[in-house]
Amino acid sequence: MKILLSLILSISFLAIPAHSKELRIALSTFERGLDPQENTGNSGAPMLYQIYDTLIERESFSTPLSFKPGLATEWRQVEPTVWELKLRKNVLFHSGDTFDAYDVEFSLDRMYHQEDPAFSAAWGRWHYNFKDAEVVDQYTVRIHTIRPEPAFLTLISSRSAGIASKDYQEKVGFENSKLNPVGTGPYKVTNFVPKESLTLERFDKYWGAPAAVDKVTMVYVPEVASRITGLVNKEFDLISNIPPDQASALNMDGIRTQGVTWPMFHVWLISMNISPTDNPLVRKALRLCTDRQALVDGIWNGLAATPTAHQFPEYGSPLYIEGLELIKFDPAEGRRLLAEAGYNGEEMVVSHPGNYYLYGDLAAQVIQQQWANCGLKLRLIEEDWATYKKGKPHKDTNFRAWSNPMYYPDPMGAMDTHWSPKSWAAKDNLWTPSHPEWNKTYEIARFATDVNERREAYKKLLELSEEESGWLLLYKPHELYAMRDDISFEIPIAQRPYVIPLRGGEIKIGN
Repeated sequence: MKILLSLILSISFLAIPAHSKELRIALSTFERGLDPQENTGNSGAPMLYQIYDTLIERESFSTPLSFKPGLATEWRQVEPTVWELKLRKNVLFHSGDTFDAYDVEFSLDRMYHQEDPAFSAAWGRWHYNFKDAEVVDQYTVRIHTIRPEPAFLTLISSRSAGIASKDYQEKVGFENSKLNPVGTGPYKVTNFVPKESLTLERFDKYWGAPAAVDKVTMVYVPEVASRITGLVNKEFDLISNIPPDQASALNMDGIRTQGVTWPMFHVWLISMNISPTDNPLVRKALRLCTDRQALVDGIWNGLAATPTAHQFPEYGSPLYIEGLELIKFDPAEGRRLLAEAGYNGEEMVVSHPGNYYLYGDLAAQVIQQQWANCGLKLRLIEEDWATYKKGKPHKDTNFRAWSNPMYYPDPMGAMDTHWSPKSWAAKDNLWTPSHPEWNKTYEIARFATDVNERREAYKKLLELSEEESGWLLLYKPHELYAMRDDISFEIPIAQRPYVIPLRGGEIKIGN
């Protein structure tokens, strides 16, 4: 790899035009279909953001989090469980259909009702407190929740709540609409080849600020060396997911790099129902035997961040718990707990998708070595991502490698997808908390309408999660982009991780 990169980087980087009407982007992962309710994972984030709008939009770069009108021009809470939204008129879908309340009802209800496994299997579980969308008139909807929803604005502004065309989907069918998606966003799809390429063009009839680029082409290039080669040879203008240890090699005229530590954890989910990790003492011990700082320093060159608790400072006040340090490295205490648990060197197994998560394979190897120093025996099973995501062999393993992002910008946004009784982890029998106060505390942290009450419950929930030890938080990964030096943008930290800001006013190209 190092020899190949040296050859690549020996090529002279020629001068680049100051302005280009086309932006060519190479991505390390790619999607098979583009529907907002079915697909809101990491791979789809850069694409869906350009195609679909939500009723309420987040200010991408604001801290603390704030909101602005999207397809809804105004909104109000008319009852504790009812929100009324006035919709924007004269909005067109890319198909030419006119947007109205029936599109909102169609898009949201298929997720809220979760009758179709395609939508319930996606991240529609965030919305399990939502009941339905009611058409009041052509440009007014009411959204009903089962109980008061303190995270209403953050959830209704998530990409999973993007609005699709009812008429278009009923005309062409769901499977065709995934391959030829139609939204109201600033870019329309002109060509999509699953797992290969996506071509977007500016939608001239967009209701908002015009798209920043005439044409955007995204291509799937899984190999790091190929992405770098393409940038150096001017085949690409922007590339993603560059390993930090290769950043210095890209320090040359005409290229700049930009990094961000996303509000996301790389994690190992711990099975609480398979021996020996069904013993909470063993779970606590393996967490204490994990040197996260060594992972960050040795693998990430210090660019990733070590967690102190299962929370992100990006949440901000008033719900972020400042100074909370619950995660520690103490192998001596870990060995003591293993002895108390009666652990006798039983083998544990981790299933992980190779390097789908950057440095995931190296992290697994280092953890295996770290745990061996505590007397823990770990076997690694590596699978390709398609097999890993589709199958469930990891049901019978002790650990499952995953990512845990800020799915929506609220303290529960990193937990709700996994910790709620509706979560896939609960359904797969991975997450079965036993603490008698867990369920009550979870309910308050998730649904209390008094912010101080919710904050205290959230703090307690974090403390209880350490007692349960159903997670192994590793680090917050560092995402590195490389691009032409005349391209500049801020990282939209309020949006879903991996979103690339290509909307009007978000990216600058040229002088």
